[in-house]
Amino acid sequence: MYNKLSKAVPVAVTGYDLSKALAGLHKWKLVNHVLTREIAFKDYESTWAFLTQVHMRSHLWGHHPTITTTYVNVKVELCTHDLQDQISDIDLKMARKIEEYIQVHKSQLQGFGQ
Repeated sequence: MYNKLSKAVPVAVTGYDLSKALAGLHKWKLVNHVLTREIAFKDYESTWAFLTQVHMRSHLWGHHPTITTTYVNVKVELCTHDLQDQISDIDLKMARKIEEYIQVHKSQLQGFGQ
C-alpha cells in the first residue's frame, strides 16, 4: 500500500454553512472556535486502536487535531490555525472521518451511545 501525503488549502466555513455542517456531527461541540468531541472507550487497547487510526489519517492529510487522552478518555479538538483559528472544510472532513472511526470501534465505547 502506498500513501501519499497531501495537504489541501483550507477554506473557512462560517455562518449558515457551518451550522448546516454541524447538524450532521451531533456529538461535536463548537467551543471558542474549536470543534470538540469527547469519547470514552471500554479499555486502553481500544483507545489506542482508535488513536492510531486518527493519527495516521491526520498525518496523511497534513492536518493534525489536538488530542488529549487519559487512559480510556479521548478529547479531540479541531481548528485551522492558518485561518486565525476558524473552522475549515478540512476540520469538518476530519471530524466526519473521526466519526467513521468511532463507528468502527462502537462496540468498544463506554455506554455504546457515544
